[in-house]
Amino acid sequence: MLVSVHVPKTGGVSFRTLLKEHFKDKLKYDYNDKPLNKNTLTRNLAALTKMFNAIKISKEYDCVHGHFLPIKYCLVKEKSFAIWLRDPVERVASRYYYYKRFITSLSNPKSIKFIKNSDLSLKEFCEIKHFQNLYAKYLWGLSLDKFIFVGITENFENSIEVFRRMFQIDSSTCLTIMNVNPHKKSSKYQLSREIRNLIYDTNYKDYEIYKRGLILNHELEKKYLN
Repeated sequence: MLVSVHVPKTGGVSFRTLLKEHFKDKLKYDYNDKPLNKNTLTRNLAALTKMFNAIKISKEYDCVHGHFLPIKYCLVKEKSFAIWLRDPVERVASRYYYYKRFITSLSNPKSIKFIKNSDLSLKEFCEIKHFQNLYAKYLWGLSLDKFIFVGITENFENSIEVFRRMFQIDSSTCLTIMNVNPHKKSSKYQLSREIRNLIYDTNYKDYEIYKRGLILNHELEKKYLN
């Protein structure tokens, strides 16, 4: 069973298209956990209590994809983990602007957990501890080295090709990154040095995970693309 972890704003929506094409009705979307809506203790305990249910899921499906802590599937005997990572600066900025677009569509913006001010700045968003080090939160109890596939958003096309060759997927479908910020004017967010340093300081764990992800992604490229 392939356990595909969709960390928000890393390209998981686009990747889901390829998974659906390949696994068809053997793909299960697992988006009900909503880990970002929970505090750390509740989030981790919820993942542990759902381990036996994950075993049942593995008997019916060949792939699961969604927002969940992968440790939830650790008791599944035959499983492989997959994940996408993105430069933490870009991911944090993307998440912030997503929230800003989403908040404006709500009649009651205060209904979003952990965000009390609907007019918060990017600096204020970066200072909310709940949204810091998201990779570390998702990977709680599990090392990135346990993943057989690590895709890098900035290396999207090559990462997709690696995955296709790993799973022998003969597909002509052209994938592009979906669910992007419609107001983004360039490939990277134009941020001040102050904001970039703030994101680095408040997401240092994610930077370590991302750097390891770059190495693993490069190793996959050498193995499958050379």
